[in-house]
Amino acid sequence: MSIPRTVLKLAVAGLVAAGALFAGASANAETHWSIGVNLPGLVVGQPAPVYYEPAPVYSRPAPTYYQPPAPVYSTPAPVYYEPGSRWEERRAERWEERRAERREWRRRQWEREQHRRYYEDRD
Repeated sequence: MSIPRTVLKLAVAGLVAAGALFAGASANAETHWSIGVNLPGLVVGQPAPVYYEPAPVYSRPAPTYYQPPAPVYSTPAPVYYEPGSRWEERRAERWEERRAERREWRRRQWEREQHRRYYEDRD
């Protein structure tokens, strides 16, 4: 006895549908499914407890006030200036030293020149 192809196709389609139904139910954790007849007063299973997360509450933080520090008053340190600038004194001293060095150099150059002329004339 052979089974007609249409019956075989329907049986395979039913098995695939049942497998999809059971696979989908096992994939969803803590969910219940049932097949029932809408008869009043007939309860087969109780639904799973449902947890609702409370709505977030947004509030502005309390304002913070800071007392500014008390002002501090002080007198500036006394300032004393010596009469005349020390810098100008040092500058004048260095200028005099350089002038003395130049005079000494020129004197030595003059002596060398005189010495050279004296001995060249004798030869």
